[in-house]
Amino acid sequence: MNRKLTLSLDETTIAHAKRYAERHQRSLSEMVESYFRYLTGTKPAKRRRENTRRGIVAELGGMVSVPDSVHVKAEYRRYRAEKTIHG
Repeated sequence: MNRKLTLSLDETTIAHAKRYAERHQRSLSEMVESYFRYLTGTKPAKRRRENTRRGIVAELGGMVSVPDSVHVKAEYRRYRAEKTIHG
């Protein structure tokens, strides 16, 4: 169960934290909770899947249909080989 917590922090620190959170696609609450769990050595509760990157990727899966004639793994290997050769 989540509860509200009010913190008083320096304005600059808050601004930096917000930018960091946005760049890493996390909320400030997630970051603070993660840090508190790190400090106290407690395990995180099970996260809701839709809030994780893995969950977002899972939601995107199946949005693009590929014709049966395309061998996805072979195409990916070809792409990686070209990328390695051409930088």
